[in-house]
Amino acid sequence: MGEFGIIALLYAIALVVLLAEIFIPSHGILTVAGLGFLVAAVVKTFGISTSAGVGATLACIVLLPTAVVIAVKLWPHTPMGRLISPDNPVVTSKDVGVDVDTLRSMIGCVGRSVSPLRPSGICDFDGRRFPCVAEMGMIGRGVEVHVVGVKGSNLAVVAKTGSARV
Repeated sequence: MGEFGIIALLYAIALVVLLAEIFIPSHGILTVAGLGFLVAAVVKTFGISTSAGVGATLACIVLLPTAVVIAVKLWPHTPMGRLISPDNPVVTSKDVGVDVDTLRSMIGCVGRSVSPLRPSGICDFDGRRFPCVAEMGMIGRGVEVHVVGVKGSNLAVVAKTGSARV
């Protein structure tokens, strides 16, 4: 095997090892090894001629990031990419466990904290208990609260003016 064969082999090994990183979880070890083979190939290319080495270096500087960007953009749309990383699920009110529309209708209601809100806890609104989050600071047990919004699957509450806070 001549000098060109060794250089071609180094480039091929670098390509195979870098592609293997996609399928084999190696925590970057294969990437480092692939880049090592790539550097070795470029150094060997400099041994042939300086202009060939500069051309190989410029090609690596341009093609490697371009290939990574294209792979990241195209990978999720390939059949293999869809198998490995399916679309994110759409979260509905059934998944949250609480009807978000019911929570939104609670905005403006007044209730009482059943447990301390540090910052989350339970509040009672006309006999119905809901998970709540204190909008500011902490709210003690038995304090009148006012619903000001919805955060995720919790009601955002503030202590009513004149009520004791923790």
